[in-house]
Amino acid sequence: CLDLSDNDLIKLGNFPPLKRLRVLMLANNRISRISPDCFDPIPHIVSLVLTGNKLEKLVDLEPVTKLVNLERLSLMDNPVTKVKHFRPYMIHKSSKTLRILDFNRIKDKERKAASLLFAGDRGKKLLEEIAPPRVVGKEQTEKVSEVTKTGPSPEVIERIKKAIAEAETIEEVTRLEKALKSGVLPDDLKEPGEGAEQGPAPMDVVEPGPEQDAPPAAEATEATDAAAEAAS
Repeated sequence: CLDLSDNDLIKLGNFPPLKRLRVLMLANNRISRISPDCFDPIPHIVSLVLTGNKLEKLVDLEPVTKLVNLERLSLMDNPVTKVKHFRPYMIHKSSKTLRILDFNRIKDKERKAASLLFAGDRGKKLLEEIAPPRVVGKEQTEKVSEVTKTGPSPEVIERIKKAIAEAETIEEVTRLEKALKSGVLPDDLKEPGEGAEQGPAPMDVVEPGPEQDAPPAAEATEATDAAAEAAS
């Protein structure tokens, strides 16, 4: 017997070869995934206790169903037990040696009902609906999406904060604060080659207040007008 209960385990796998192990207790952890080859080093498990974990999908139990000597299985207090057809699915998929599921003996009429439920094309379609196989490519895409949603880099944040500190008008501060919240670096703060659009950088013209000096943008506008008059 190996008791690994109450250990905050998250994923089950990497067991050492224990050919003589018969009873494995994993109650009250946080297990949500079981690696496909998890039980290969311990193939002679007779009793498996997974009570009080985080297993949610029927497909997560696929490694359990491959234990050919399993007789007693407990999955109580896992979200997966609330999935439709959970008990018939486990009876149908597990080894015929399984006699007790969640402390209830499996009756012959339950085995027959499970066999009928998943028989033929209709049963195959039902299996695909309630326990669709994992798509590796999709999982990788989801992981990439999670990475891209983590937010702006520290460098971008620092550059926006620096621009806020150097801003001379309330409007400019407001614009930069919005950029900081969205995590998108404004084009006028980007270095050459960082994806800013070609052409002159946009210029914000802000009317000076009654007691304010003209901001740099206004000065630039006046200088441009003066240069145009001189040229004419």
